[in-house]
Amino acid sequence: MRYLKLFESFEDIKEICKQYNITDYTINTDGSIDVDEDVNLDYLRLTKLPLKFNKINGYFDCCNNELISLEGSPVEVNGYFDCSYNNRYVCGYSYNNLTSFEYAPRIIRGDFICNDNNIKTFEYFPSFIKDDFICNNNPIYEVWNLFLDISKIELLNDFDIFRDEDTDE
Repeated sequence: MRYLKLFESFEDIKEICKQYNITDYTINTDGSIDVDEDVNLDYLRLTKLPLKFNKINGYFDCCNNELISLEGSPVEVNGYFDCSYNNRYVCGYSYNNLTSFEYAPRIIRGDFICNDNNIKTFEYFPSFIKDDFICNNNPIYEVWNLFLDISKIELLNDFDIFRDEDTDE
């Protein structure tokens, strides 16, 4: 498993937590953090998550940023996980940066919300979502809307229904 290396010491992690108002946390030996409260990183213009999160005992909100990857996302969230609206604006044009569920949490004990991104495949989809999966305004939305059933995600991946746009297969 690949981990982020965004710090040199536990003191650096503490400083980053302070910067992002994360107060009730534990630093794990691998440099990831467990947080016993909500993590709110929305509207910060982040292009990447500032820490490697492990377990969140609340919600995790990283919407309305410029994320190009979910690397650093928690493995487990005991509330909702929202990564919607990760767009970059250049000269008046909006670019949907987030294209994959890679590094998304494996377990979400609430809603999984990823509206208005550019998610193109169900690969790396979480193994457990307790409540709703909401993916409006993504390339995968029309296929999801046909099934509306998380148990069908593995089937969609097995049959590789999403083809590369540049192939004739």
